[in-house]
Amino acid sequence: MKLLAWLAKLGFFLLVLWFALKNTTPVPVRFSADFALDRVPLIVVMLICVAVGALLGALALALPIYKMRREVVRLRATSPAVAEPEVIAERGLSAARQSGAVAELGAGDRA
Repeated sequence: MKLLAWLAKLGFFLLVLWFALKNTTPVPVRFSADFALDRVPLIVVMLICVAVGALLGALALALPIYKMRREVVRLRATSPAVAEPEVIAERGLSAARQSGAVAELGAGDRA
């Protein structure tokens, strides 16, 4: 599985490298009427746009991720410590009984 992941990464890298080598034509970049760059390679302009987009996307997700992490910490602090396996099994059986998935057993019916 790791080999497949590395092959996918290598393929993606080679695709981006090929794309970069094909898009080296210089283009003018105008920031305002007074400030312009005349000969910037097209791939540089494209990579900067992708990087800025990725940065803005990461910033847009930062606050929701921070809130979720705080919620997880709060829930872990308020929940009891990890229960014993018997307690977990009893809770699961109780939930199954309440949902009607398992019939009620008498005291002598348990194995």
